[in-house]
Amino acid sequence: MKTIAFILIASTFLTCKSIQFDQAPPFKITEVSYKKWIGGQPGVSGVNVFINYTSATAVAFDSIYFRNQGVRLEYVSQKENKSIAGYFSTSTGKRTVDLILHKDPKKEVGNAFPERKIPFVLTENEAVVSYKEGKVTKYYKITGLKKSKTDFYQ
Repeated sequence: MKTIAFILIASTFLTCKSIQFDQAPPFKITEVSYKKWIGGQPGVSGVNVFINYTSATAVAFDSIYFRNQGVRLEYVSQKENKSIAGYFSTSTGKRTVDLILHKDPKKEVGNAFPERKIPFVLTENEAVVSYKEGKVTKYYKITGLKKSKTDFYQ
């Protein structure tokens, strides 16, 4: 029994690998900033992260991780720059998502996944973008995000 437990624990440690940041991505970040926004209703707010980049080839950006959250990146249409953005919600209002609990798991298919912590330790002005090269997901750490003026909506 001890041998089986040892093998299971050893295999867990052997299969775990830390996430390595790419040091030479196929793009160059030219400008990166973030902007807080506050909505017209109490508790409605967010942070938008904007990244301008250059690249000789098309880049398949996937996600951005910032301040303990991760969201999908979206391509932003601009005339002169290649740009992507991540839109983070920091709203504190009560969410009205109903969970379906049923003895038949097929009836619970519509339930949302629980929130996960991001796999990175980041400071307040750091972010990580993930992108795909072929079928391999790679990560690039961005430091020195500049804060822009907060937008207030009514």
